[in-house]
Amino acid sequence: MVSWGRFLCLVVVTMATLALARPSFNLVEDTTLEPEEPPTKYQISQPEVYVAAPGESLELRCPLRDATMISWTKDGVHLGPNNRTVLIGEYLQVKGATPRDSGLYACTAARPVDSEAVYFMVNVTDAISSGDDEDDTEGSEDFVSENNNKRAPYWTNTEKMEKRLHAVPAANTVKFRCPAGGNPTPTMRWLKNGKEFKQEHRIGGYKVRNQHWSLIMESVVPSDKGNYTCVVENEYGSINHTYHLDVVVSHVLR
Repeated sequence: MVSWGRFLCLVVVTMATLALARPSFNLVEDTTLEPEEPPTKYQISQPEVYVAAPGESLELRCPLRDATMISWTKDGVHLGPNNRTVLIGEYLQVKGATPRDSGLYACTAARPVDSEAVYFMVNVTDAISSGDDEDDTEGSEDFVSENNNKRAPYWTNTEKMEKRLHAVPAANTVKFRCPAGGNPTPTMRWLKNGKEFKQEHRIGGYKVRNQHWSLIMESVVPSDKGNYTCVVENEYGSINHTYHLDVVVSHVLR
């Protein structure tokens, strides 16, 4: 007959043996890191400036090597072929250019480790470029002889106002024109983003040439981006027109 003392001793020894025989599990945190993919590099070029007269064919050539992967945009919007736009290899051709074809064009080639873009600043106009700081020699055409009939303001040369979006490289000069007439002769004032545009609102100020109905800003910087509205008015009425300015800064991101 087994005594209680021997029984308890047997139980203790058995439990200790099971504890020693039980395998131990150690949780090891997996610190293996996935290899990081190299960051994509974006190479952005200084825009090339192209000037064309209305009616001419505009042809841009993209100098990127991989022509099979080239895509084109205008003012940030993808371009596809249509009855006026032809895309062949590295060439973009626009037939019968109009002022509406003015803007910032870009060709882009995507590669496994980088993406390169080449920009073209296109201005289709038969007048002085908005990026030039030259005196007008054609101002007399904007003066319309009025008879004794009173008249509210009206635009005298809407062709000069068709190009609403102006995308120009930094440090260039920008000129906005709102040629108008009326009787009595209207006055002109300018707004930026819907608010009165004062000289102190811009470093270096700006020029207003009332005889040519124009606003001129020299050496533009990114802070000049925005909507510029000319308000032309007399006692018989008021008209307005808005331009959008985008300042392009050339840089390389790595």
